[in-house]
Amino acid sequence: MKSAPIKKYRVKRAFKWLSRKLIPRSFRVQKIVRKWSKDDSGNWPPTEHSDKTGLQRYEYSWLSQNGEDGIIRHLFSEIAYESRFFVEFGFGAGQCNALRLIVHEQFRGLMMDGSAEQCYFFNRVAAKLNMPDVKAVHSFIDLDNLESLIRDNHVPRDIDFLSIDVNGNDYWFWKKLSVISPRVVCIEYNAGLGPERSCTIPYAADFDRFSVHPSGFFAGASLAALETLGKNKGFRLLGCDSTGTNAFFLRDDIATPQFPTLTAREAYKPHANWVGRGLSEAEQLEIMHSMPYIEV
Repeated sequence: MKSAPIKKYRVKRAFKWLSRKLIPRSFRVQKIVRKWSKDDSGNWPPTEHSDKTGLQRYEYSWLSQNGEDGIIRHLFSEIAYESRFFVEFGFGAGQCNALRLIVHEQFRGLMMDGSAEQCYFFNRVAAKLNMPDVKAVHSFIDLDNLESLIRDNHVPRDIDFLSIDVNGNDYWFWKKLSVISPRVVCIEYNAGLGPERSCTIPYAADFDRFSVHPSGFFAGASLAALETLGKNKGFRLLGCDSTGTNAFFLRDDIATPQFPTLTAREAYKPHANWVGRGLSEAEQLEIMHSMPYIEV
C-alpha cells in the first residue's frame, strides 16, 4: 500500500478531530442551520452534465456529498412521493442523503447513528428550524437492535426512502431489514472490490473498518453482492453515482420503464476518491484480495 495517500488521510482525520474539539458547539449548530437554510439548486438537471447519461446526468450536491441530491430528486420526479417518510442510518448532521427531502420535500423520518455528537447537532438544528417530525437516535446499530429501533420510533412499514451508509455492515443490515418496505434504497458499496466479486465483510457487531488496515479499505460489500441481495429482496439496480460511492435500487413493484435494470458490471463506477489519491483500480483490487472478505 502506498504510504502517501494513507498519510494524507490520517492528517485529514486528525484535522477534523481537532476542529471538533476547538470550535464551540453553539457555533457549529448555527453553521449547520445556515447550511440547511441555503437555497437549493435551480439549475437542474445541471447544464454542465448535459453530455452525461443515466443517473449521472442529474447529479448535484446541495446537502449530500456525492451528487445524491440530484439523483434522488430525479428518481422521485418520475415515481412521485407517497408516504414522504425516510430512514437513514450512518449520517452527518450537515451532510447526508435525506436532508434535501427533509428541508424541501417535507419528509418525516428517522436518523440513526453511533455518533452522539452528530445526533445532538441534527436534533438541535431540526428544533431550531421547527421540524418536529424528524429526529436522530443515538445508537450503535447491530443485527439485534436494528429492527426494534425502527419499530420503537414508530416508523411505518411503507416508506419512500432508505439510506444505508455505515462503512461496514451495510450488506448485513439491508439483508436483515424486513420491518420496512422502502420504494428507493441508496446504499454504499465498496468500489475497491471491483464489479465482479460478490463479497462482503463478515458480520461483526463491533466492526471497526480500521482494525484490519489503516486505509479503511476493509469495509462494506461489493456492488455485485448488493445487486444479488437486492434481487432477493425484490429490488432492481438502477445505477451508481459517478464517484463510485452509492448504488441506487428501486422496488420491483414500481413500474418505471424509463429506468432500465442494470447489472453490477453496467452500473459500476470506480472509487474516484482513491483513484485521485494515486491508487489505481488494479492496486485497490490487489489490496482487497489480501483482506478477509467472504463470498456471498
